Amino acid sequence: MDWKEVNTQKDIDELLGAYGNFHDSCITNLRYDSGSYVTSDKAMHFSGADDRNLIVAFQCQWDPITIELCFSGLRRLHLVGWQDNYLNNISSAYLAFHEKLLPGKPERLIVWSDTDGFEPKTVSESNALTEPADTYMISNRLKWRIID
Repeated sequence: MDWKEVNTQKDIDELLGAYGNFHDSCITNLRYDSGSYVTSDKAMHFSGADDRNLIVAFQCQWDPITIELCFSGLRRLHLVGWQDNYLNNISSAYLAFHEKLLPGKPERLIVWSDTDGFEPKTVSESNALTEPADTYMISNRLKWRIID
């Protein structure tokens, strides 16, 4: 399946509807590409914001089973691994556009979290090492596709 861009609230609704709001799903793997690299003569080349891409694969107990999200221009990734007394299943995801959440351009960012009550503006205020914690991604753009 081709990638579908998420540019509007209607696109968000389509994604959440296509994957049952991520109910009974889990993250199976992530692939990050910073776009930066070192040449054979050891020169460092740095990428721009749009080159930083994170692809996250999810699987669920329903159909379709597997979906991938591609966060382009990745701004933040907070990945929670093992938590004592908590499972890593997702009951209901959060996905929304936010204006001026972080400094710089673009001003409108997209936020995904494994918790439907996620409040991105409180993350910096409560950035403590506590459990339970939320996994979240913030990026300039988002696209998705169903994997057969």
